[in-house]
Amino acid sequence: MLYVTTRNNRDAYTAQRVLRKNRGPDGGLYVPFREPVFSREEIDALKEKSFHQCVAEVLNRLFNTKLTRWDVEFCVGRYPVRLVNLPQRIIAGECWHNPEWTFDHLVHILGEQLRGGCPGADGGWAKTAVGIAVLFGIFGEFARAGITEHEKRVDISVLCGNFDLPMSAWYARAWGLPIGNIICCCNENGNLWNLIHHGQFRTDTVSVPTGTPEADVTLPEGLERLIYTCGGLAEVDIYLDACRRGGMYCPKDSTFSRLREGLDVSVVSSRRMISTISGIRGSAGYLLSPYAALAYAGLLDFRGRTGESCHALVLAEKSPICDAGTVANALGVSEDALEQYME
Repeated sequence: MLYVTTRNNRDAYTAQRVLRKNRGPDGGLYVPFREPVFSREEIDALKEKSFHQCVAEVLNRLFNTKLTRWDVEFCVGRYPVRLVNLPQRIIAGECWHNPEWTFDHLVHILGEQLRGGCPGADGGWAKTAVGIAVLFGIFGEFARAGITEHEKRVDISVLCGNFDLPMSAWYARAWGLPIGNIICCCNENGNLWNLIHHGQFRTDTVSVPTGTPEADVTLPEGLERLIYTCGGLAEVDIYLDACRRGGMYCPKDSTFSRLREGLDVSVVSSRRMISTISGIRGSAGYLLSPYAALAYAGLLDFRGRTGESCHALVLAEKSPICDAGTVANALGVSEDALEQYME
């Protein structure tokens, strides 16, 4: 597979170049020159394959590699992602079962495998691509459990952050996975809300520090990839011009319509995040990280606004232990007590 950038679709780059750098020479983000198409038969066959096999096959298609299921299992372990059923047909996807307790570590070790041990970039397209592969593996599990039978779709709620994983869900849906709505969840720095709900996006907004710093993003880097996907080079030029001026970005009507297709934004306050951690621990006996709590509460807000009630996947990128102080405070216990509970 070859790649172009969001600022130049004439020059093509190899998969290995994309794995080494987050951005192209022109400053643009890498995107596939031609997006792969997964047939209905290939999607239906996911239920016959292991999580590791699904991940390997997607990454092979994206990076022209020859990974086997055993290569992936050797890298990430037997159970790198675990699914936990919660009330109201919500499923927590814990993408952090590794020595570092983070999804970013999963991206790092798979990236090293794809690059053959050579140094490179773990963010950008590499993170988005691993996210796509993981979603294919998760939906294979859903198919085996009958969750997606009879063409049923599953909503996905995920932290907005730099917009890497929301784009993973966007691509995975476009390539055939039965994904319904994608809910991007923000803390008080919810600049994306105005873009999706009102067609206006301030590029000069200064972030407000909170207890969830990875969500303190007012200008998500990966948003440029979404704008390119929905509006092409001309729309990216409009967006970049607004960024250079520190002005307001207002997408064209056609782009705005595409941006809103199955994409929603929820803004969750820090206070609500804290109450969600304690509330779910009390009602379901499950421990959410602060970032997963943002995604969980954002999903509930989306359901309240729209009346949707289908199965939903809440992607958790970090273990609660990574933010032990915040979680312990939410539960009213000491960090030592929390660590003992997690063990």
